[in-house]
Amino acid sequence: MSFLVGYIVIALSCIFIAVNALVSSVNSSPLWENALYLFFGIAWFSPIFIWIFQPKNIIPAKIYNFLAKGGYFLFGFAFLLTMFLIIRDVIWWLLYFAGSSYITSPNNFQILPYVNLLTIAITFILSVYAVFEAEKMPTVAYYKYTDKRIKRPLKILLASDIHITKMISADKIRTLVEYFNRLKSDIILLPGDIADDKTEDISLQIAELKNLQAPLGIYYTVGNHEVYFDPFTWEGEFASLGWVVLHNSGVSIDNTGVYIAGVPDAMEMSADIKQAVAKAKSDEYRILLSHTPTTIKKISAGEVDLQVSGHTHGGQIFPFNLFTKWGNSGFLFGEYSVNGVKLLLSRGVGYWGPPMRLFAPNDIMLIELLPEK
Repeated sequence: MSFLVGYIVIALSCIFIAVNALVSSVNSSPLWENALYLFFGIAWFSPIFIWIFQPKNIIPAKIYNFLAKGGYFLFGFAFLLTMFLIIRDVIWWLLYFAGSSYITSPNNFQILPYVNLLTIAITFILSVYAVFEAEKMPTVAYYKYTDKRIKRPLKILLASDIHITKMISADKIRTLVEYFNRLKSDIILLPGDIADDKTEDISLQIAELKNLQAPLGIYYTVGNHEVYFDPFTWEGEFASLGWVVLHNSGVSIDNTGVYIAGVPDAMEMSADIKQAVAKAKSDEYRILLSHTPTTIKKISAGEVDLQVSGHTHGGQIFPFNLFTKWGNSGFLFGEYSVNGVKLLLSRGVGYWGPPMRLFAPNDIMLIELLPEK
């Protein structure tokens, strides 16, 4: 309830800011102003309506999916437009005070309507581009690590945050699985937020995951969005696919010198790193799956060599990346090192909320582990 109240307060504030920025000091009619309030109201509150109608099955699935994607797009567009209007006005005033020219003044009523139109046009173009970035196949980022404990070369695929919902078609998941399989990895690591819906509502999409191929196993641990839809049900569902579900546990990969452990989302469940690595041998290279990157701060020296995570989406939509980085102790995406432990943080495959990614392209990571010569 507190989240809902907070969202409503933020939404109403952003609606007021955006409309005021577009009509302030402009000779606009009350009809235009009311139309703007209506548009931003629908856009900002569409996620709430989508959430209300989601479990009711009142609307046919195909129509619901179309309306849901459209509503989330409007929400993303409204968010971006509000942010760009704020950024525009701040930069505009700074330039005005630096140059003190009336031509560059934000109070120049003659050019203000044109600047508003330009801002809207740029936002729309970037929104369309963001949809393309969200829907395309993820790019592959390559990382290589050597260690004397590793007995033979291994190719490991890290894929996080697919966020499978009713809005994602089974065909899209099939294409994604084929894309993963073409990389011919020995091991696949899936650190959470693979599913973002009820098991019975996305059974067709989940069935496509049976075709994932990795000769040395597929390893999964719970993310926060599986927790929202019953984590233990999802653990059972993924175990039925033949995946190794790691819940504060770990396994040795035979004849490789590698131990893979996993903990559930540390923000929603109890993550016990010591228990997860308890069965690891001293001469094994240790990899930890943790959905949240901040888990690395709780790792004691020598417990883990490499942590793989997701969760942040790299911010997903600029400028939200600034808040995401702050909310995750400075972790956003890429490679980090904390107290001698490496962290690989993926931007993820899918998206949450708006079907958009702006300046935070989706990715998967291909990790090559090599014996130290």
